[in-house]
Amino acid sequence: MRAGQLISPADSGAAHPAAMASGLLALTKLDNADLAVALLVDLWAEEGEEEQKRISDETAILVIDAALRSASPNAQLVAAEMLCRHATKLNVGQSLHWPSAVDGSWNPAYRPKTKLLIVEALVRMATASEPNEGALRSVAVRLYGIWREEPRASVRGCIGKLIKVVFDRLCQFRHKELVHGIQMVALSDLERAAASAAENPDSYLNDLSDNLANRLKEWAPSCQGHPIGPGALASAAG
Repeated sequence: MRAGQLISPADSGAAHPAAMASGLLALTKLDNADLAVALLVDLWAEEGEEEQKRISDETAILVIDAALRSASPNAQLVAAEMLCRHATKLNVGQSLHWPSAVDGSWNPAYRPKTKLLIVEALVRMATASEPNEGALRSVAVRLYGIWREEPRASVRGCIGKLIKVVFDRLCQFRHKELVHGIQMVALSDLERAAASAAENPDSYLNDLSDNLANRLKEWAPSCQGHPIGPGALASAAG
């Protein structure tokens, strides 16, 4: 009840963003991730909206993370949909702009549509972000985390197609391994994933994955130099 009161409009109009954020995060702690992520549809500012009247991107990502970790397939799907919808205003180099549930980790039990939305969100976010070496590394290790844990060959083939694009560019930087959290991703691991690239038997899905790969292919060559904003050093860890 208290969580609902925090989200409800105040006497003076809309609820304060901090109150809305508290209410949404409280819902996730009360195992109501379904409701919390559904409320993002109205509470997460679209690009160009007055963000002071809505919750921040960082709060939204925390709610999405909770929904992706929940046992509810519907909450997971809505979370992936919202992540994809807002991807172009997020920064691939910022840890607070990507849910930790799929940051080097992956849930093979996600429904197919949920998986595809998350992958598309990552590509959309990357190609809308400032192109630099840190951004390229982040994309590579996140895609590899999906590829490593995904059991379906058809999905791995699509992910391998995307990894191949960023792998080719990473080779030009002469990296031998990338740090990702507490894990090390060797360039040979990425090469193995890239070698799995395959056409999808569903021609429609294959065309869509080709489109995403082409977006990355156009973006990757412009990735050069190091990020200079806050958290630049941490970008070395994926």
